[in-house]
Amino acid sequence: MNVGWWLGTVKTMLRDKRGHIRVFEALLAAAVVFSALLVKVPINVSLENGRDSGVLHSIGLNALIELDKDGELGWLIARGNWTELSKRLAILVPLAVSYNVTVYDEDMRIVNDSLVSGGGMLAKNIVSIQYLLAERTSRQFYVIRLQLAWTK
Repeated sequence: MNVGWWLGTVKTMLRDKRGHIRVFEALLAAAVVFSALLVKVPINVSLENGRDSGVLHSIGLNALIELDKDGELGWLIARGNWTELSKRLAILVPLAVSYNVTVYDEDMRIVNDSLVSGGGMLAKNIVSIQYLLAERTSRQFYVIRLQLAWTK
């Protein structure tokens, strides 16, 4: 075997840089594809876990508590301001969640004469939250039923 020829071939390969750029380009492309696969999997898992009924329950309960914090919820119900109640719920509830509210008095008669809703309730899993409210000025009790579902 001719060692001189072999060393000359190796030296020529080391001086010719065109192949190195192609290898680097292929490695970079593989890294981009691999990182895209890594990023895609956690997003899908978080969305699937996010559709849990416990998450909907906490979203709804937090929205009702936030509205009732300064007595605003009772004030809106006592005055029958259903449009404002719907607007405030639309702000507090995420866009991916539809809601429906029914307000009952202490005799379980429906109080709201108009629809308080945000989106359709065509879903498999609907979470219903019942919230007891004591209105401060008129001293009346109300039962608020908030139904939540994930939109598709």
